[in-house]
Amino acid sequence: MRNKQQKNILKEVKTAIQKNQLLKAGDKVVIGVSGGADSVALVHILNSLKHELGIQLHIAHVNHKLRKSADTDERFVKKLVGPLNIPYTAVNVNIKTTSQKTSIEEVAREKRFNALFRIATKQNAQCICLAHHQDDLAETVLMRILRGSGLAGMQAILPKRKIDGFIIIRPLLNISKNDILNFLKTKGIKYRTDPTNKNKDFLRNRIRLELLPLIKEDYNPNISSTLANLANTATADYSFLQTETEKSLQRLIQKSSNTTLVLNLKGLLKKHPSLQRMIIRLSIERIKGNTRRLTLTHIREVEDLIQNRPSGSIVNLPSSIQFTKTSDTLSLKHLRSSA
Repeated sequence: MRNKQQKNILKEVKTAIQKNQLLKAGDKVVIGVSGGADSVALVHILNSLKHELGIQLHIAHVNHKLRKSADTDERFVKKLVGPLNIPYTAVNVNIKTTSQKTSIEEVAREKRFNALFRIATKQNAQCICLAHHQDDLAETVLMRILRGSGLAGMQAILPKRKIDGFIIIRPLLNISKNDILNFLKTKGIKYRTDPTNKNKDFLRNRIRLELLPLIKEDYNPNISSTLANLANTATADYSFLQTETEKSLQRLIQKSSNTTLVLNLKGLLKKHPSLQRMIIRLSIERIKGNTRRLTLTHIREVEDLIQNRPSGSIVNLPSSIQFTKTSDTLSLKHLRSSA
C-alpha cells in the first residue's frame, strides 16, 4: 500500500488535471524528460494514474550536447523507461548561437520545443507534458516582477497553453519541490542532478539560491505559495480581459489575411487604454503566432503612433512586424511571412 505522501501527490496531480481540463480519456501524452528529479517524478506519477485517466504515455528526451554529462543523462532516461514499459524517443539537437542578443538558453529552449513538437507529431499525441512545479512558478513570477512585467507576465507559467499549435500541459504547478523530492525519496527513485542549476551566472539560479531563501527567512516563509497564488489570480483576471479583447478586436477588423490585419482606427481610439494595449498585442499574435521579443517599449511606440503621429506614419517592430497608420485605419503586416 502506498504511503500517505504518495497518495497525496497523486491525488493533487489528478485534481489539477481534472480542474484545468488538461487531459481526457484516450489522449496520448508526450512527456519531456531530462532525467532530473521533476521530470522523473512526473513520469512515475502519470504512470501511476494512466489507467485511471485512460491515457497513453510516450517519453521524450532531448539531448542538447551542452554538458559532459549529457550522454549519461540520455542513457539514464533510457534505463528509466525499461521497467515502466513506456515507449521512448531520444533526439539530439545542435545548439549554436552567433547573435549577442540570443542566449544559449533561449536557443536551447527553442530547439527543445521544436524537437518535442516533432515527436508529438510523429506519435499523433494530443499534448506535451512538462514538469514545471510550484517553485518554478514562484521563481518565474519573481523574475518577471524584477524585470517590470505587466499583468500578462504575472501569469508566468500556465497549466495549459498552446504554443505553435501544440498543447502544452503542466500538471505539477501546485506541487512544491520538497514534495517532489519526498515522493522520490519515499519510493527510492533515482534521478540525475544538473550541475548548471548551481551556476549563479544565471538570473533564475540567483533567485532560487539567494533571493527566495532570503525572503523566506526574513519576510515571508510561504513566499513560493504566495507568488503562485499571485500567478493564479493574474491568470483568472487576464483570461477575462483576453475574452473581452478578442470580442473587441473582432469588431475592429476591416480586412484580414494570414499576414495582414486592418483595424478601424477611430473605433480603436475609443477603447480604454488598457484594452487598446491588449488589442495591439493580440493583433501581433494573430499574424505572427506569438508575442516573443515584444516589450512594453514596443507597445508604447505603437500607442504613440495611433494617438499622436500623422497619417502615413510607420512603426517597425522586431520579427518584421510593421504598423502603418492612415486617417481611418491601423494596418499590421508580418513582412517576413509575406515575402
